[in-house]
Amino acid sequence: MKKFTFATSCLAMLMMVLPVTAQINLVKDDSMNLNFYGFFQFDAAFQSFMMNSYNAPRYPLPHTVENDESTTNFSAMHSRFGLRWDGPEVYDGTIIRGVFEWDLFDPAARNQMRFRTRLAYLELRGKDYSIIAGQHWDIFAAGLPYTLITNGFYWQTGNIGFRRAQLRYTRFWERGELAISASDPTTDEAIKSGIPLLSARYVYKLSNRGNVGISTTYGREDIIEDSVPIWGVSLDARIPFTERFTLLGEVTHGQNLKPFLSRSGFFYDAVDDEHKGMGTIAGWLELLYSGENVDFYFGYAREDLTEEDHLAVGALENTGAAFIGLIHKLGKGVHYGVEVTHFAGTYKEAENSESIQVLFSVRYVF
Repeated sequence: MKKFTFATSCLAMLMMVLPVTAQINLVKDDSMNLNFYGFFQFDAAFQSFMMNSYNAPRYPLPHTVENDESTTNFSAMHSRFGLRWDGPEVYDGTIIRGVFEWDLFDPAARNQMRFRTRLAYLELRGKDYSIIAGQHWDIFAAGLPYTLITNGFYWQTGNIGFRRAQLRYTRFWERGELAISASDPTTDEAIKSGIPLLSARYVYKLSNRGNVGISTTYGREDIIEDSVPIWGVSLDARIPFTERFTLLGEVTHGQNLKPFLSRSGFFYDAVDDEHKGMGTIAGWLELLYSGENVDFYFGYAREDLTEEDHLAVGALENTGAAFIGLIHKLGKGVHYGVEVTHFAGTYKEAENSESIQVLFSVRYVF
């Protein structure tokens, strides 16, 4: 324990004297600019009841004697690194650029980390348009909560929308933008349908640096002889109402949205003798205070499945998470924070379960 404490103290002191940069320039000339960016992160988490994951927590497991255990987990696998390339002008003010970003997350392990691709795309960026080809964030349900849980991210607990390979076109105006994309179908059943996930999003930019977005998506899964739609509509917003306070949120309704990390999939309806999409209502709301040296936030996330009658006994119906966090920015790229989350799960015709997670994180950003 003494060796661990000494090593941690030395690491913290080293990070505090390192120069802070938004990114590290590797190559720069008249035709290109290549930068290295990312952060090193240490996480220590305590969970009062067994969760679905130590490193990507989303909901508590069923209420059984075996799951009634508290756990402690340390990890560095949420560290993240990336390369950002700004290339030459291709034609008439349009430049080419690209991003390759990865982390060390391995859902099957706690400390045996592996490289995992997060982003990998090329972009043609003109004065009023953008074309992206590669892996990027979804434009459907594009809101992201402010949280220290960088991999659980309250997915399957209200937050919807992930990353996937896609071809995207975006048109920019002074007060808005419209994006359309064709994305990887993701699931085996959707791949067999022969069509991509199709999404669209319009964003209206508010005068106070905020924005409101509305998005929709459509796809299909082929299951035996049935065709089950994937569809959804989502509203997301970022509304600063003072210099320091910002309201963040997202609400989504749809069916069979599991490709976007919802818990809604498909089910077999014996009465109609066909497979159908499970409905969902999901969302999250958060208030963020951004200070010079301190960030403080609290919020709530929840996902409810709407066809409970078709769930098996013991299946997870609803998930919720109430969270509160404090981040202290030490400067020179170093900050640390604590986030406390109360996770709750409703299981059909079974005892509900809940877990308290206390997460402590230290991060050095370069």
